[in-house]
Amino acid sequence: MNKETTQLSPTLSIRISTDGFCFCTYLPQNPDSVTYIYHECDKNISLRANFDAAWQQHALGEKEYANIQVIKASNNFTAIPSNSIEKEEYTTIYRSCFPDTSDETKILTNKLSAQNITILFDIPIDLHERLCSLGETSYYSPISIIIGFFTRYKPQEERYLVANLQNDNMLLIGMEEETPLLMNGFHSESIDDKLYYLLCIWNEMGLSQEEESLLLCGDTSADKLQMLAKKFIRNIRNVNSRELFRPNLLNKIENIPFDLQALILCE
Repeated sequence: MNKETTQLSPTLSIRISTDGFCFCTYLPQNPDSVTYIYHECDKNISLRANFDAAWQQHALGEKEYANIQVIKASNNFTAIPSNSIEKEEYTTIYRSCFPDTSDETKILTNKLSAQNITILFDIPIDLHERLCSLGETSYYSPISIIIGFFTRYKPQEERYLVANLQNDNMLLIGMEEETPLLMNGFHSESIDDKLYYLLCIWNEMGLSQEEESLLLCGDTSADKLQMLAKKFIRNIRNVNSRELFRPNLLNKIENIPFDLQALILCE
């Protein structure tokens, strides 16, 4: 692909989860060129089969893409020091944390230089091979994107807990300035379960109910969680992407996942 073609070809950002696939195309030099597609997953077939169905149904192969970036959403991830462990050990470490990991799974990594940690996460091998066949592809875990986002857009708080909610999943990240102190992911179908996990992590970190802050982001369940959590935590703020990012078409799309929006707009 020559330089002129690259400048005219859109970026394709894909978010993959067991709930559904998000496809977002746009020209980096023109944020208002964005198009967004959500494809609900059929839970009776594999992620690879779901991807092929979405790719064909929405005619996504009709365009040529300058860049492809993929978010693999999952609560299965772990963090290790970047400089103290050999790459050959990554798979062994990951499988020791998640013993049920299939042999047909590839372990991927995101290195967070500012924090000197590497995030390990996984993707089915057959889906990874299919994605790689599309061209040069970058892979991200939601936990990496969210840590990177709050590193770049520094909150005024020194110590705080981030809760990112998307459908039935919640990521919790305890931060002290740019350093993550604790991170975990939970599957929780009810708002009461989300509150329970949040308060357990808050207590485990020893955060003050009066002094430290809870930052919420994600889908509309963040508003419901805020209403419940304010009975226990004084300082709660809903991190609204419409207030943080410059106005453009992407901000007007309803229900776009926060991590996907942050990946695109923080480039």
